[in-house]
Amino acid sequence: MNYVRCFFICCAYLLATWISTVHSVPPSPVNCDTNGLNCLVSSTYRVWPDRSTCRAAKVTYPSTEEEFKSSVAHAVKNNLKIKVISKLAHSAPKLICPGGDNGLLISTRDYAKKIIVNISSSTATVDSGVELRDFVDAIAKYGLALPHSPYWDGLSIGGLLSTGAHGSSLWGNGGAVHEYVVGMRLIIPASADEGFVRIMDLTKEDKDLNAAKVSLGVLGVISQVTFALQPMFKRSIRNVLRTDEGLEEKIIAFGSASEFGDVTWYASKRRAVFRVDNRVPVNIAGDGVNDYIGFQKTSRAALEAQRDTG
Repeated sequence: MNYVRCFFICCAYLLATWISTVHSVPPSPVNCDTNGLNCLVSSTYRVWPDRSTCRAAKVTYPSTEEEFKSSVAHAVKNNLKIKVISKLAHSAPKLICPGGDNGLLISTRDYAKKIIVNISSSTATVDSGVELRDFVDAIAKYGLALPHSPYWDGLSIGGLLSTGAHGSSLWGNGGAVHEYVVGMRLIIPASADEGFVRIMDLTKEDKDLNAAKVSLGVLGVISQVTFALQPMFKRSIRNVLRTDEGLEEKIIAFGSASEFGDVTWYASKRRAVFRVDNRVPVNIAGDGVNDYIGFQKTSRAALEAQRDTG
């Protein structure tokens, strides 16, 4: 009898684990009919109450640059609006909406294969659909690091550039990710004689690179990005609670003293938390745990309740 009871308990546990695992994977942000047409678009944050207002006629999933070019050429030839969407679609505003029946979505979900690291130049060239976590893991194998990035590592490389993603710093080039871009490969519209598209390769010698890397995606479709990397390092972090008296003067001095410094202001409490955050050698001991409360596990019911009240 105990063996039977144990069997059913184990089965129930495995089933619950399987259900939890399945539901932990975010659903696709694009849902179309069986022919891949008449698509509804949503955000991974589920912040849009009426998905019917964000529609596209069709979605394509290129896996090679030639397929990418073909999708853009089709849109240019037929005068369609284009929006590029990532695998998870972290866009909160509806900038991702392509224009209803006259819109084409191009997903970078399958365009995420290339990560080429050049050790001698400390650079890496990566497909625009590669997720930040995969990029960071790949360059770490070569002892290299991207000095700044946003918190969310599920963002695509093309997506984080197109939204101006950043870290926090007043040092060096600053905390914006695009400050470390030294090359971009864009797919841009062209004449019919050129097949409606052409490739634009930009390097750090090109003045247009500065415009392209902060263009929010309006100058062309990002195919590949090349980053300047740095030797891997650790970060030493401690939080200091202070009053907010004279906060505007304190921030500049603090930012000048802490490379990755960050300030969270709790105005109603007249307090501010100063994150003292600096790089240290990789051989310094540390637990490497980010215990920021915003990244802790939260029940689905609590999240849904929070969204309903928002």
